[in-house]
Amino acid sequence: MEERKVTGYITLIEPRTRRGLIEYRLRIVTLGGERITAYIRELPPWLKLGTPADITIVSVGDRLLVDRLSRKSGLRELRIAPTIIDEITRETFTVMSGRMDDKFFSIPILDDYLVSRLPDKVPSKVYCIFSESEGGLRILELISEREYRIFTNARRILNKIIGNEKRINEYVKGLLENYVKDFD
Repeated sequence: MEERKVTGYITLIEPRTRRGLIEYRLRIVTLGGERITAYIRELPPWLKLGTPADITIVSVGDRLLVDRLSRKSGLRELRIAPTIIDEITRETFTVMSGRMDDKFFSIPILDDYLVSRLPDKVPSKVYCIFSESEGGLRILELISEREYRIFTNARRILNKIIGNEKRINEYVKGLLENYVKDFD
């Protein structure tokens, strides 16, 4: 089992099932720009799209599994913004033009992965994860409206389950304490 430690940003969290159990596919973009897809069984409550993290990944067969995941301090979270793509020009390189926060932009898309994620029809609404640096605005991930809805709904359901689990645990703890008191 090979172990690897990386620092990067979580750019996609996708719930799915494997062998009847829920797992999450995480897409990670390292600080060096490498894209990694790894799987995790349980999400920490603090994890959301655009979060910087230190991640220990282990290779099990042909799959990468997250062994440890912690929030990375010192790096700010990335910006996730609803974006309208008005035009995609595919010539020497691909250029995406659109609107974000009522401002027009035009950004070259040089990453083949991101080019493959561009919508077929325009205008189209997507969610983009942006990184801002001295060089300007850079897109790290394009998320379809459907994928974004699935993620936000899964997060909402997970938060309800966690809240109910806490209440159930408190209830059971109270029952056990009363049970023990009955024998004193």
